[in-house]
Amino acid sequence: MPVSNSQLTNEYDEIKRRFSASPYIRITATSGNPPDSYEITYQVKGISQVTDGRAVIVDSHRVSIVLPFGYPHFPPNCKPLTAIFHPDFDPDAVCVGDFWNSSHSLADLIVHIGRLISYQAYSREDVFNRQALDWATAHSDLLPLDRADFSVQAPEEAQPAVVTPMAGQDGLPAALAEPDRAGQAPPVIAPAAGQGREKREARGEKLGGAAGKSTGRKMRKPLLALLCAVLLLAAGAGALLVLDQRNYAGAVQKWAGVAPLISQNRFSEAQTQVKAVQDLLDKVRFLKKEEKQALRQEVGKLTDSREFQEGLQGKILVNGRYITSRQQQDVKAVTGLLAEARSLADAGKWQKAGESYAMAAEKTEGLGDLAPLPLAEIEQLAQKSRLQGQLAEGNLFRSEQKWEQAQGHYQEAQKILAGMPKDEQWEATSREIRTLTAEMAFSAAVEHGDQFFAGKQWSQAADSYENALKMIDNQEGEPARDVKKITGQRDVARFNSFYEAGLKDFSGGQWDAAIANLEKSEGLLAAAGAAGGAREISRATIERKILSAMVNRGEAVAAAYLVEEKYGQAVKALQASISAIDRNRGVGAEKEFAAARKSAAERISRYQFLADIQQKIAYLLSRYETIFKGFFPSAAQSKLSEPQITFVRQEGNLLIFKMQCLEENRRQKFTLEMNYQYDGKSGQWSPGHQAGGAGAGSAGK
Repeated sequence: MPVSNSQLTNEYDEIKRRFSASPYIRITATSGNPPDSYEITYQVKGISQVTDGRAVIVDSHRVSIVLPFGYPHFPPNCKPLTAIFHPDFDPDAVCVGDFWNSSHSLADLIVHIGRLISYQAYSREDVFNRQALDWATAHSDLLPLDRADFSVQAPEEAQPAVVTPMAGQDGLPAALAEPDRAGQAPPVIAPAAGQGREKREARGEKLGGAAGKSTGRKMRKPLLALLCAVLLLAAGAGALLVLDQRNYAGAVQKWAGVAPLISQNRFSEAQTQVKAVQDLLDKVRFLKKEEKQALRQEVGKLTDSREFQEGLQGKILVNGRYITSRQQQDVKAVTGLLAEARSLADAGKWQKAGESYAMAAEKTEGLGDLAPLPLAEIEQLAQKSRLQGQLAEGNLFRSEQKWEQAQGHYQEAQKILAGMPKDEQWEATSREIRTLTAEMAFSAAVEHGDQFFAGKQWSQAADSYENALKMIDNQEGEPARDVKKITGQRDVARFNSFYEAGLKDFSGGQWDAAIANLEKSEGLLAAAGAAGGAREISRATIERKILSAMVNRGEAVAAAYLVEEKYGQAVKALQASISAIDRNRGVGAEKEFAAARKSAAERISRYQFLADIQQKIAYLLSRYETIFKGFFPSAAQSKLSEPQITFVRQEGNLLIFKMQCLEENRRQKFTLEMNYQYDGKSGQWSPGHQAGGAGAGSAGK
């Protein structure tokens, strides 16, 4: 509630009375009638800044004091207009909250600020300027800077003043520094002792002399003077009455404009208009006192009303409650969104309805109990709408047999349902969604299987059908449709997959893979045939292909061993081929496989002989030193090396080998040669014919 003009007037009168003759405080500017804003100049010693630990002393300071709306219940707004270094000052404010209360007047506050500037007082906690507090704590012996007594006033009539410097100006401590003369405020001026009294006495003498002279004079033209005074009073009174009439009419006119502003919720403008009405009523002095009082009461009734006070804070009355215009807009927006959401839901546009409910929930969060519906209820409506929207989209795609799209929407619906509170319908809805999701997954798998089957992508078709059959086992309720058909399609696809893979491996010489895939296809042939597939393929055809792969594998393995002269392993590979042919009596008796068997048997005999020769050569190599030293006694003390064993020929039961090595004795090298033979009948080794030694020199042979 604004302060009354009478209180402001009383405050102003007290300020003028207390400070009009003060040597320390001057009111240098005011605003308002009566004033509600002051500029105060203090002529006391204070600090403008601290540089390198040295305080700059200034003797003149200015502070602005503005009375806010709600004064005196709210403290005045105080702001320094010059630089003031003090714990309770910052560039935008003076800390007066702790000082101000209803028992203090504005004049008391002005004095308090002066005491702060001169460091007669300062706060120790919750300060505005921590640096200033640190300085004051470190230099407490220098404080206060000025001991001015603000209750002292200068005499009403003073002789020309004597300039008196502030204490300590001539010899400042190290922590204080005097500003440059160019920027120094004028020192405090105090009258010299006795000068005021002498001046008054002198003045009294002059007045007394003048009075003595005047007593001897006679009064001239008294009636004329009296008449002029009456005329002047009459003219002045008339002018005042006209001014009163004009001010009252202006107040009435402005008051008439207040109601429209309030009806439009323009309370700030209405307050300005009301203040103008009050100012005009204050100027009405003589006329319409009762009307003035009545209008003032109306104005006061308005300004004291809750509607006006709430309006100044930006609030308006809605449904019996005062809310801000922003809140009103939000309530209106939420109400509109809820109506829009219901309309969309009624039209079956669930997705858009969910979006509107979600927007309403977002705006409802800051409304509290002002919301048209509780936040939890709106969020639940949004979830239900999104759930219905996903189900509707899923059903649409289901009707179009777009199984994967339908499945995606049903899965999203399940996620939304999982976040909703459970009620009687929750479990039934969840079961329905699970059933629909499984149905779509099954249908999609069958559709993919059919597509792969049509494209002869047998492996992918078989996998898709297999997935579909697994879903049948996991489905709740009745088994899925077309189980027999899907199983048949899967069997045909699997047969074709393995059979074609086997043929491809056969063509590429991948005999092991070909045999494995063809054997799998053979196992699936009966099921595929029962399902209407593989009609042109017989079991004999597959068996013939498998046996061919086995024979070819044996030939390939044997050939690889022969390259490395591993005759024993080659023999085993060919024997495996012969065993495969013998096992398949029906197909193996065919001309192709009979010839292959004969060829393998012949080669086995030869490779076995070669394997036997390899074994005997290995035996001779392992015993060559013993054999040579036994046959050549002269080589008993020689060093033998570089043995070479060669099969020469077969004579009946004898296998003849040529043996050769290098003998080194007395720095000479000789080549020793001999024949050694094996009797297959007796199984004995013995030296053969044409054995002997070849002389050697340093060359060695």
